[in-house]
Amino acid sequence: MKKLMLLFCCALMMAGAFAQVDKAKYYIEGDYSITQNNKGQFVYQLTNITSKGISFTPKDVIYGKVEKDESISFTFDKATTDCPEGFEGGLKFWKWQYNGKDYSWQRDSEVKDAQQNFETDKVMVVMLVLDCSNSLGESNFEKLKSSATKFINILYNASPDGGIRLGVVGFNTMGNADKMVYGIEPLTLENRDNMIKFIQGLTLYNNTALYYAMRKSADMITNYVNKMSNADKEKFDYACMVSFTDGYDNHSTDPALGLPEKGLENPYFKYVRDEVVNRPIQGAPLKSYVIAIKGNDVAENNQLYKSVFEGISSEEPFLLNDFNQLETQFETMAQELIKRWQNLTCYVPSAHQGKVRWTIGDYTESEKVAEVKNTVERVSSDVFMGINGGIDFEFSHRSSFGLGIGFDFAKPLRNSNVALGGLAALKYDFAGPLHLDLGVLLVTGDYVHKYAFMGGLGLDFRFATATRGNGYQYQGLDYYWIRGESDKTTLGGVLRLGLTTPVKNLYFFTDIAFGRYKAVYYVNEDPLPDTPTQIVRHPYWNVSLNVGYRFGY
Repeated sequence: MKKLMLLFCCALMMAGAFAQVDKAKYYIEGDYSITQNNKGQFVYQLTNITSKGISFTPKDVIYGKVEKDESISFTFDKATTDCPEGFEGGLKFWKWQYNGKDYSWQRDSEVKDAQQNFETDKVMVVMLVLDCSNSLGESNFEKLKSSATKFINILYNASPDGGIRLGVVGFNTMGNADKMVYGIEPLTLENRDNMIKFIQGLTLYNNTALYYAMRKSADMITNYVNKMSNADKEKFDYACMVSFTDGYDNHSTDPALGLPEKGLENPYFKYVRDEVVNRPIQGAPLKSYVIAIKGNDVAENNQLYKSVFEGISSEEPFLLNDFNQLETQFETMAQELIKRWQNLTCYVPSAHQGKVRWTIGDYTESEKVAEVKNTVERVSSDVFMGINGGIDFEFSHRSSFGLGIGFDFAKPLRNSNVALGGLAALKYDFAGPLHLDLGVLLVTGDYVHKYAFMGGLGLDFRFATATRGNGYQYQGLDYYWIRGESDKTTLGGVLRLGLTTPVKNLYFFTDIAFGRYKAVYYVNEDPLPDTPTQIVRHPYWNVSLNVGYRFGY
C-alpha cells in the first residue's frame, strides 16, 4: 500500500512538471477536422472553440470554406478584441504538432494571416442626421463635418465592399432638410468620396427642424429596405439613425399632427417618440442614437433638455459638454456599429488536422508564444465535470465481471495547474457484489486545451450481494459439503489513475479497488447446523476500465 501511494504521488509530481500552457495574451483556438458527407465531399469544421482577449458570437461548430488559394477559412461573427492594437497586426497561425520530442505549438508561416479587413455577409443601413443651424457657428460646424467624415471613413474601412448602406440628411429649416439629402447607397470607395464631398458642402442657416429630419430619415430607411433585392433582405441585419443637434427643435410642424406645443407636449415630438424611434424595419427595430450639445437655447441643469433627448433615443442619449468631445463620440459610435456584424476570417492549410490557434502579433503574458514554458495557467471558470462508464472485473477466491457508472468533479485552485474535487462511482458485478466508490479527485495539467493527468484516492464500499449454493467446495485442507451465506458488507480502498484528452472532451482511467471481505460457511453436516462452522476472510481486487465525457469546452 505504501508503495502504491509513493508511485501515485510521484506520478502527480511528474504530470504537473510536464503540463504545458501557452503565454499568448490574445488568441482563438479550436480543433480542426476533416470528414466526408454522404456525397463523398470533404467537410471542414472547427470544434471545441476557445479564446482569450477576443470575443465573438459563440458556436459549437464553425464550418470552413475553401478559398481560391485552397486554404480553408473559418469566419467568427461579431469579433472584437481587448488588444490595444485591435486586429490590425493580423492573427498568426499555429498548429499543435509533434516536433520529434513532444507536442508543442509550431508556427506555420505559409498560411496567410487573418487581417483587420473583416468579411461580412450582413447588410447594415445607417442614416447620418446633421444639424446645420446658425447657432453652431463656423468653427464648430467644421468640427461637425470633420467628425462626420471620420465616422464615414471608419465604417468604410471596416466594409469597403458596400456591406454598409449609408445616407445623409442635413437640416435647419424643413425646406432645406428636403434639399440637403444624400440618398442611401452602398458605402464603396466612390460613394464614400461623394458622401464626404456632400458633407463638406453643407451650409448653415436659421432654425432647427430636428424632428422633421429624423422622420424623413426613418422614412428613407423604410423605403430603401422595402425596395432591396430578396438577397439583400435575407442579409439585412440592422438599421439606425445617428443624429446630432446643438439644441431644441424649433421648426418642425405638420398640420396632420396638430398645433405646435412646447417641450414634451409638442405633437411632433410625440410622433417621433412613438412612431419613429424603434419603428419595425424587416422585423428589427430602427435604432435612434442622439448626440447633443447644449446650445444657447438650453439653460444650465435643464431637466427638459435631458427628457426631450431621452424621448427620441433608443438608448441613453450622448449629452456632451462641448464640441471638443464630438469627434471622439462619432468615432466611438462608428466602432460600436461595426461590432454588431463585423466578422473575422482566419485560415488553416487544408490537409492539416488537429489543434490550431491564431494569435494577435507578439502580445504575450511574459514572453513570445514561440517560447512556451512548461507551466500551466488555469482559469477559475474551467470547472472539470464529467460522467463515465466502464467494465469492472473482480478478482478474489471467485471472480466475476460487471458494469459501472460514475460522476467526477474538480475545481481549479487559484493560480495553480491543479484542479481538486471528488469522484463517485457505482459498480455491479454479475453474480457478485455491488461496489460504491467515493473519493478525492485531482486533475493536474491543462485539461481544457491539452492533456492532463487524473488521479484519485477513496473508499470502496463492498455490499453483501453475493450468495453461494450448496455443493462441494475446497476450504482449508480438504473438500467440504458447504452452503455459503451472503458475504458480509466491508470497507476497502480505491486508487484511480487516468488521462484527460482535448479530443471530443473524452478522458480515460482505471480504478483499482482492494480489501478483504468476510464469508461464512456451514460445513460437514446435512442437515446444516444453525451456527456457522467456518468463517473465512478473502482478499479481493477490483479493476475497472472506464471512459468518461467532460462537459463544457
